[in-house]
Amino acid sequence: MKTIGIMGGMGPMATVDLMKKIILATPAKTDQEHIPMLVDNAPQIPDRTKAILGQGESPVAAMVKSARRLEAGGADFIIIACNTAHYFLPEVAPQVKIPVLSIIETAADSVLAKGCKSVGMLATSGTIRTGLYQKALSAKGITCIAPAADKQHLIDDLIYDGVKANNDAYDTSAVCQLLQDMQHDGAEAFILGCTEVPVAVSMYNLQGDFIDSTEELAKAAVKYAKADKD
Repeated sequence: MKTIGIMGGMGPMATVDLMKKIILATPAKTDQEHIPMLVDNAPQIPDRTKAILGQGESPVAAMVKSARRLEAGGADFIIIACNTAHYFLPEVAPQVKIPVLSIIETAADSVLAKGCKSVGMLATSGTIRTGLYQKALSAKGITCIAPAADKQHLIDDLIYDGVKANNDAYDTSAVCQLLQDMQHDGAEAFILGCTEVPVAVSMYNLQGDFIDSTEELAKAAVKYAKADKD
């Protein structure tokens, strides 16, 4: 089996969630049948959304260091526990010799397989701004519905003030109303397009037809790791 390298810390809880989903996606009956993982949990990587919005430094140098640590440690490929960070992947991937699987493409493939023609996008302002998912979904003939401009902050707040702050008592009533509004606008399902949002779904028992980008990446990583090693 190949060794999975996880570029983590963006954020720490999302990293643990990805690891857990890899383990759950692995058909194993003993410890020895599980896939080896190397995790570089680097929470000091600069905030990706702030960088995209021009409010903070670029995370590229820190991401390259993380990728190189994983490569040097023996990882055969890399996955990134952060959707927004994929905007910087074209600058990071060429600086290592091992491949990087894309959470964006694996999630988009899952939407296509599910048969949805229109999906809601629950992600950071940074990810929305980049158009990463919009482009990937459009190429497959799928419409991407983002929150109204004056409501996007509800998802950002859920991520930053809820999950990242480890706030168990966070009030999600406005988020629940937003999901209903997006369904009325035509969303057949929702992509959890930030690795913190699946954590939020679990923490706050949010209800909906969700496509978990973290879970889809985990399944793709397991499949890739179990393929014949070059």
